Amino acid sequence: MKIGMPTLVEFEDLEQNISFCKSLGLDFIELNMNLPIFTPEKLRSNDIAEISQQYGIEFSIHLPEELDLTSFQPPVRKGHLDRCKEVLFWANEAGIKILNMHFNNGIYFTLPDCKVWINEKFETEFTELLVDSYEELNKLANSLGVLLCIENTGNFHIPFVQRSLDRLNLYDNVFLTWDVGHDAKANFVEEPFFNKRIDRIRHMHLHDYNGKSDHQSLYSGIVPINSRLTFAREHNVSVVIEVKTRKALEESIIQIRERFQ
Repeated sequence: MKIGMPTLVEFEDLEQNISFCKSLGLDFIELNMNLPIFTPEKLRSNDIAEISQQYGIEFSIHLPEELDLTSFQPPVRKGHLDRCKEVLFWANEAGIKILNMHFNNGIYFTLPDCKVWINEKFETEFTELLVDSYEELNKLANSLGVLLCIENTGNFHIPFVQRSLDRLNLYDNVFLTWDVGHDAKANFVEEPFFNKRIDRIRHMHLHDYNGKSDHQSLYSGIVPINSRLTFAREHNVSVVIEVKTRKALEESIIQIRERFQ
C-alpha cells in the first residue's frame, strides 16, 4: 500500500510539496490540475520524471473537476475529451500511472416536487456519448499503461450513474477511486456500490467527515479510518491522505502511525 498527499494550495510550487512529502515519509503526490501550476503547459513531463527519480517520489494526477465527457454540446465534449488525451500522453511521458477523475452528473431541473437529471431523462443519448468517450480513452490509456480511476463525489448511489459506471466495466483501464470522505458525507450510501465492485477499486482518497464538513484530519470524525486503511492494504490500493493543509496532513500522518498497525 502506497500512501500519498495532495498538492497543497498554501504551497507556491512543486518543490515545496516535494520537500513536505519527503518530511512526512510519504510515497507519492497527487498533482491537482485545478491548480494552474500543475498542468502540462506549466510543468514539463520530463521535469516530473527527473524529480521522481531524484527524490524517490511518485506522482498521480487529479484531472480538472469540470471535465464533462458526455456533454450534449459537441464542441464542449470534444474539448474535454481532447484534454484528457493530452493528459494521458503527459502522464505517460512523466512515468505517472494513475489519473483520478470525477464523474460529471450533468445538470438537473428542479421541479416543484422532485429533481430531474437531464442525463437520466435522455439516458440513451447520454450513454452513447459515455461509451464513445471512454472507448477512446481506454484504448489510449491501455496503449500507454495508464489507469483511469473515476472518483465518487456523493453520486454513486444515483441509479443512472451506477448503470453508467457498470457499462465502463467493459474497459480494462477504467477503474474506481473510493473517496471515503465523500461517502461518509453522503451517509455511506455509496459504500454498498463499492463493496460489490471491489475488484475495480485501484485508488482511495482518505479524509474524515465530522458531520459538517469533509476533508477533515483523520480520526476526527465518523469515517472508520483503520478499516479503510486495512482494505487498501489488503487490496493493494494507493491512498491519498486528502486533507488539504500542512497542519492537517501532519496531524493525520502522526495519528496513522500511532493508531494503525
